[in-house]
Amino acid sequence: MEKAKLRQEYKLKRNELSLEEVKHLDELLLEELKAYDWSGIKYLHCYLSIEKFKEYNTLPFIEWIWKHFPEITMVISKSDFLSNELTHYSFFKDTSLELNSWGIPEPIAAEEIPPTAIDAIITPMLVVDKLGNRVGYGKGFYDRFFVSCKEEVKKLGVSYFPPVEAIDDIQEWDIPIDLAFTPGKTFLF
Repeated sequence: MEKAKLRQEYKLKRNELSLEEVKHLDELLLEELKAYDWSGIKYLHCYLSIEKFKEYNTLPFIEWIWKHFPEITMVISKSDFLSNELTHYSFFKDTSLELNSWGIPEPIAAEEIPPTAIDAIITPMLVVDKLGNRVGYGKGFYDRFFVSCKEEVKKLGVSYFPPVEAIDDIQEWDIPIDLAFTPGKTFLF
């Protein structure tokens, strides 16, 4: 199936989830994230959820990292909707946030972190295929981000849904992820 069709289908599937279902799926995803080996990571980039889109709520995971891995610096982004690029900033318990025009929480004042310093990226996505090709919102923010990182950066995705067989219209600029966390199962690619 092509990305546009998958994007439409999985946005609808996610929007149809009840708040109780989302809460349950979030709990299952958190357990998958906790089971991953986070040792050796110094800078961990994680998106902050767009609540109105029913994205996986990353804050409980971030708080768990702060508690259990104080040596890891959490990193979040600001979005530039003209260039479709992200800039990255350290994220601590006392970092002030504001919502951008899309409803994405962003830091108000924080230290900028170069993408080459980041060791792992937790990537939002609607769905992924069995080769690690993902479907997001179609703006290419994360593909551009991946290119700016060091080659060995770990590209990790989070989705409420298991992988589909294949995405048919992958382009040369589409960068697959290495692993996908889903409720109850983690997939390696």
